[in-house]
Amino acid sequence: MKTSCLNEKITSAIYGVAVGDALGNPVQFLPREDLQANPLTEMIGGGVFNKKPGTWTDDTSMTLCLLASLADRGTLDYEDVMENFIDWLCNSAFTPNEKTFDVGQACFRSIITGRRGVPPLECGRKGEHENGNGSLMRIAPIVFYLYKEMGGDAFSKDEAFKVVENVSALTHAHPIALVGCDIYVAMLMELLQGCRKEELRDKALPKVLNYVEGHPEYKPALERYSRIMLSAPKDLTELQTDEINSSGYVVDTLESALWSFLTTDSYKECLLKAVNLAGDSDSIGAVVGGMAGLYYCGDEERKIPQEWMEKVRGKKLINSLLDKFCATFGSEETV
Repeated sequence: MKTSCLNEKITSAIYGVAVGDALGNPVQFLPREDLQANPLTEMIGGGVFNKKPGTWTDDTSMTLCLLASLADRGTLDYEDVMENFIDWLCNSAFTPNEKTFDVGQACFRSIITGRRGVPPLECGRKGEHENGNGSLMRIAPIVFYLYKEMGGDAFSKDEAFKVVENVSALTHAHPIALVGCDIYVAMLMELLQGCRKEELRDKALPKVLNYVEGHPEYKPALERYSRIMLSAPKDLTELQTDEINSSGYVVDTLESALWSFLTTDSYKECLLKAVNLAGDSDSIGAVVGGMAGLYYCGDEERKIPQEWMEKVRGKKLINSLLDKFCATFGSEETV
């Protein structure tokens, strides 16, 4: 696989999120049997929100909120990230069409709490029944911050996990959501450094397990992710489509994303497999889109299809934020 510079990988990961989100948006909430009978094969419009092709949703908007704050501040400022969330929710900032839509309930409640002046790290929902994917879907940019601040072995340190958990806790503070974000960002860190996907779990999961060993309060949460572990009775890659749940529950979303990534061989194949699971297809598309965008960066045969890139709306906004972000967190050196 072709090596790419850090700027290219940042760009491909963030566009991977946006493209996956936009691809999944028109088919979210459809019955899976409908998509099995008539699968999505290209980027279309419509759906429950009746949007034009290439329109991304809250997943990408909140990802851009984090990206913009890191770019503006040059560091991680939780209050500033929350201010961007408030600007998005209340003023339609960071949207492709100047209109906020498709806001998850946990995110909405947490952001309104922040708007009332509650400290940002106290805003996240803590109930066991509030473990949606609203922090997982938006957290991809933090891997580039960690890479710059702590290096490629960041997840050998508790500090890296704490950063991930704090970013999640702005909206989702229950251990199940925190551990899901830990797993996802630890995997992104390995992909950023050229890890082959066949070795991804071998490299990333032991770091998570080691961390949880020192924080036993997270063990019950980690057990919820047992199906993605290499010790599972049946490996994730051997599961059939009807064994994969595609709900907005953070465990289901991470499983769906990783299953789609590990059982396909290009960005296009991966994303079509993911969003045709139906359910919370835009968020699943965003989560796996970040992984696949990063992994297939620079591979002309397997990277994000150009026709999908051309259809994505809001590219001027995305590009301006990427330029500023890469100036601080990127480089022209290969990774």
